[in-house]
Amino acid sequence: MKAQKIITIITIIILILIICLASFLGIYKKEEYSVKNTVPNYILGMELESSRIVNFEVDNTVESTTIYDADGNEITEQEEGVEYTEENGYTIVENKVNSDEVLTQENYNLCKKILTDRLNALGAEQFYIRQNDNGNIQIETTESDNTDEIIYNLQSPGTFELIDSETEEVLLDNSYIKDTNVVYGQTDTQNTVYLQIKFNKEGKQKLEEISKTYISTTTQTTNEDGETQDTETTKNVSILFDGETYNETYFGEPITDGTLNIQIGSSSDAELLNEYVLVANELSAVLNTGVLPITYNVTGYTASAIIGNEEITIAIYVVIILLVALLIYSIIKLKTKGILLMILEIGYISLLLLALRYTNIKLTIEGMMAIVVSAILNYMYLYKAFNNLEDNFIKETTAKFAIKIIPVYIVAVVFTFNSIANISSLGMTLVWGIIMMYLYNLILTQIIVKTIRE
Repeated sequence: MKAQKIITIITIIILILIICLASFLGIYKKEEYSVKNTVPNYILGMELESSRIVNFEVDNTVESTTIYDADGNEITEQEEGVEYTEENGYTIVENKVNSDEVLTQENYNLCKKILTDRLNALGAEQFYIRQNDNGNIQIETTESDNTDEIIYNLQSPGTFELIDSETEEVLLDNSYIKDTNVVYGQTDTQNTVYLQIKFNKEGKQKLEEISKTYISTTTQTTNEDGETQDTETTKNVSILFDGETYNETYFGEPITDGTLNIQIGSSSDAELLNEYVLVANELSAVLNTGVLPITYNVTGYTASAIIGNEEITIAIYVVIILLVALLIYSIIKLKTKGILLMILEIGYISLLLLALRYTNIKLTIEGMMAIVVSAILNYMYLYKAFNNLEDNFIKETTAKFAIKIIPVYIVAVVFTFNSIANISSLGMTLVWGIIMMYLYNLILTQIIVKTIRE
């Protein structure tokens, strides 16, 4: 019977060793002529890896100057030998990129809000946004595969216009937009991606009128030979994004539901279709967040991680020292059972770290704090189990412990759904720490406790 106990404990220790090796060293698989680690890397927050700094500086440059004479008439052509100065009765007006009327605190705050909304809509996982008294804005965000796309779309003024292709009269603009979405169409051969723009009540009425006016018509004319022929004429509209013509078209039938579907692209190729979806989503995000009232000069650079390798090395040494201290404390209090407790504790930490790799949780400083909290909770759970071997592991040890840490569950769930990456990292890490703690201990710790007790 004693031999069976030893075999059971040794088997669990070997299993824990395998978990530790997989977590800290990885799982390697041979692929053709190389060996590859199949365990995903950690997804780190801005504090732990390089980040992108983007500066939005209010453009104070002067585009041109306009000169008026004493009667208020604009001087369009300057005569040689004439000094166009205020001393000579002329009024000189500087035409700035951003007029003084635009540079208000209200517009500064609006621009910050629009950029914040765009960062969220474009999927920026973690960012900080700061604004000074002059209206300049600095954004710090994580460096990732889509960072360049996000920054490009942040700079977009966000204007939409539907204009008469001939007269360039603006028929519809952002003020009529209620909402935008990305929708899809499908035929037997390919899929089509559309940017769907829904207009408000006034825009709905105008769109219906436009769709009845800008159409294709066929008229009969007589050529030089006296023959009658059909001539097709179209009255076109142009769709402009940020002042650039995206498409020129006409309407086939009246639109009465206030919804305009703009085709982004069609393809049967999945990769190309995903590119169209990306473009449509970006346009939708920009239009939904509003038009930037101020023009900025945008510059950026990559910043190094706040916490470098030296700080990480120190933190690792601190953790090792703490584990050694816990081992000594456990042995003093629980004798040889204290060694088993620490083996189980290290196994739990390894399993949690492995789970965080596979669940793609972004690890921030707050997330690392959650790992420490989870490890402490697990140690308390294990200590209670080994210190009270005669108690029923599920009904008494686990149930009582689970009730005591109910506040931790609440914090974990609430923080998980927070939009701020640092807080959500803490919440999600705690959630997985709690899940792993119960699964791990109800399987392995329960077996060891039962084996020792018998």
